Amino acid sequence: MNLKRLFFVLLVCLAAGASAYGQDTQPERTADPNAIQLTLEDAIEMALENNLDIVVSRLDTQLQAEGVRFARGVYQPFISGSFNNLDSSSPAQNQLVGAPTLTSTRTNYNITWQQEISTGANYNITWRNLRSTTNSAFSGFNPLYDSSITGQIVQPLMQSFGTDPRKQQIVVANNGERISRNAFEAQVMDTVRDVEFAYWDLVFAIRDLEVAQRSLGLAQDLRRNNRIQVEVGTMAPIDVLEAEAEVASREEAVILAEEAIRLTEDMLKRLINDPETEAFWTSTYLPVDQPTIEDIQIDLDESVRIALERRPVLDQRRVELETRNYNVRFSKNQLMPQLDLVGSIAFNGIGGTQLVRADFAGPPTLIIPGGYGDAIDQIFGGDFRDWSLGLNISYPLGNSQAQAQYAQAQVAARQQRAAINSNEILIAQEVRATGRAVQTNRKRIDATRVARDLSEQRLDAELKKFQVGMSTSFLIVQAQRDLSQAAANELRALIDYVKAITAFERAQGIILDGPNITIR
Repeated sequence: MNLKRLFFVLLVCLAAGASAYGQDTQPERTADPNAIQLTLEDAIEMALENNLDIVVSRLDTQLQAEGVRFARGVYQPFISGSFNNLDSSSPAQNQLVGAPTLTSTRTNYNITWQQEISTGANYNITWRNLRSTTNSAFSGFNPLYDSSITGQIVQPLMQSFGTDPRKQQIVVANNGERISRNAFEAQVMDTVRDVEFAYWDLVFAIRDLEVAQRSLGLAQDLRRNNRIQVEVGTMAPIDVLEAEAEVASREEAVILAEEAIRLTEDMLKRLINDPETEAFWTSTYLPVDQPTIEDIQIDLDESVRIALERRPVLDQRRVELETRNYNVRFSKNQLMPQLDLVGSIAFNGIGGTQLVRADFAGPPTLIIPGGYGDAIDQIFGGDFRDWSLGLNISYPLGNSQAQAQYAQAQVAARQQRAAINSNEILIAQEVRATGRAVQTNRKRIDATRVARDLSEQRLDAELKKFQVGMSTSFLIVQAQRDLSQAAANELRALIDYVKAITAFERAQGIILDGPNITIR
């Protein structure tokens, strides 16, 4: 092959390398046989299943739900019982004891039912039972069954009526659960956004490596061409040094691009991989989906309206406002006097074997058999009963503590309303910014595509001029750099456009509306 033909072949190689910049290519990582083909949908599904931030947020929701159950437990009824037996034997201290040595057996068995109710009242019902035997000559029943059923209720009429501290705890716990659910939804949204960002960043890193490798190939072709021309004496040796320096510079760019792939891939692994698997860090992913240009119509006013309805952070703030408004009502109620309605009723009965004596302490002249059933009959017959009804009132002089709590609650409610307004403005600003970013990046795609086309044309022109001796290797290198940068800018604009759409959907709170996103 003569020298001119070799020179022509090298120029053709340079031109072919330049034209390759304008072609969209798939990521070239198929050299790794263990690379996992990964779609964006698969990545999101894996993240929803494995992401630890989502796991933590989901467990917090369960924790708050248990807190609600704990708070509501204050209104569950409580039952208690007691049993004791006493055997006694003691010497008589006087004749009124009824026996030289007094012996007796007393057995108590009682059951109590008590409960708090949502009006602020509390009540209890007690069933008391006593069985006793004695050798006293004065006893009227032996054995004696003494039983009663008593009930008592205390109902606040002013302070704590319907807004007692127990109910306040339930309201706070319920709202805490709602807030945790909103926080979980927000965490899922953030994770889906981060996964999409990491996925497209990996796509960019892989394709950016391809651009760097093509740029390196052009620099190597130019170096080879310059060496040949130096050998034939048509170029100075300094031009070879320039080409060598450019090759080294572009080799560095390839090294940095390879490291960028590893960094973005690790970021994606952290988001989607199961931490229990051994291949958490060793797995390799090959993105299947490629960014596409899908023009979307943006109505900023409508998007802001949607965001103010759908953003979980606003729902959280509104629930917090409900809690603080309830605290205002509660603390205002605590300014009132403590006025309680107190009522009680008791039904009594006795039974057993009755001993009728003719003399005060003589032997029984008549024994009337009986038992525990007699006492029960008297209780439910209502023959012997006691009842009471009254009012208890108390009020601290000054009541400065309650007044301070009421003032604090009012300030906290106003503060929360201001926070909501501030969040609404920030969200509106975010929606407007992300919406404009979509429009801006769409324009960038067209602009960078034109810039890349022009850079290709410029490099092609320089190559043709170089062929006839009207250009220098320095200008070729510069044109190659410009083309490499233009190609990277076009790719970056395309990736930024896809990510901007994702950020815009997250800002509106609709990122989970996709048909393939299921939260379990």
